[in-house]
This record gives sequence, structure tokens and C-alpha cells, in this order.
Amino acid sequence: MRTQRIILLVIIVFTSNIILGQATDSLKNAMLEKIKSSEVFKETIYEFKGKELPKFELPLLSGKKINSESLKGKPTIINFWFSNCAPCIEEMPLLNEIKSEFGNEVNFISMTFQNQNEVNEFLRTHDFDFTHIVDSKDYIRTFGTFGYPKTLILDKDLVIVEIEKMIPKDTENEEKNKAEFKAQLSEKLNELKKR
Repeated sequence: MRTQRIILLVIIVFTSNIILGQATDSLKNAMLEKIKSSEVFKETIYEFKGKELPKFELPLLSGKKINSESLKGKPTIINFWFSNCAPCIEEMPLLNEIKSEFGNEVNFISMTFQNQNEVNEFLRTHDFDFTHIVDSKDYIRTFGTFGYPKTLILDKDLVIVEIEKMIPKDTENEEKNKAEFKAQLSEKLNELKKR
């Protein structure tokens, strides 16, 4: 069954590039959303909303370990990303701005399946001012299937209160979409700080 899904995905990706090559961004987005909303491509990560974050003890970029229990007491953002993910890179400046706004009042965590060397190489040319958890492939699989990037917003007790998708890819409304993404995260964090 999994093999069939992968084959179907490959066929869809190749044919969508051919068929949608000349289509407008909004038409492409509408068609791709329809494809993604099918049961085959259901993102199971959303089933974790309202539940406590699965416990972890994982390696930091520094080589030390961090466990989920150490995050309790403050709202937390966990951003799932990887270095070849263009939408991940596009939202990093906004995530850095949110971190500057909230400082130490919120835990800012990035999590990737990539290793320490790959992340260090990436950070040489990209500013991403979060606490970096690396080599987290098995833990990330706990959330099932999902596309990158994803941002979890957790309350002080590590309950996942929101799961943000990537910034919508719409060249006509790019600045508006970025502003809305940042505003939504800031608003939710301000609300969680008061609880």
C-alpha cells in the first residue's frame, strides 16, 4: 500500500509539472490543494492538536541533549525544517523576528532529521536563531506524514494548541501572507503567555 502511494505521488508530481507548467499560481495552488486533500496525502500531524507533545530526549547542535520536560513552564514553538526546503528558508526571517519580539519568554526550537554537520553548514549562510535539535528522524516520524515546514505552538504544559502550515505560496499576496503568518504566531504566543 505504501509503495502504491509513493508511485502515485511520483506520477502526480511529474504530470503536475507538465500539465501545470503554464498555469497561473492560483490555479496550480487550487489543483495541488485538491490533490493534497485526498486521503492518500492526509497529513496525520494535525491529529496531535490538543494533545501533549510526545516526550523526547534528543541531541542539540552543540552535542548536548535536551528533553521535552525542560520546555515546560513557557509557551514553545517547534519548527520542523530541513536545509533544502525553500518554504522553510523563506519563513526563517519571520521566525527570527518573532523570537526577537518574545526573547526568553518563549522556547524557540527548530527540529530536523539532518545531522550536526549538515545543519552547521547551512547556518554558515543562513540566519536561524532558534535552539537546534538535530538527528531527529525517528522522533519526527512519531507525527506521521506531513509536508515541510510545520510549526507547532505549545502551551506551558506542552499541549499542542496550534499547528501552522507554511506561508501560502501566492506571489500576488506574498507580503500580506507573510504579515498574516507572523501576526498569527505572535497573537497565539501573547495569548499563551497570559495563561
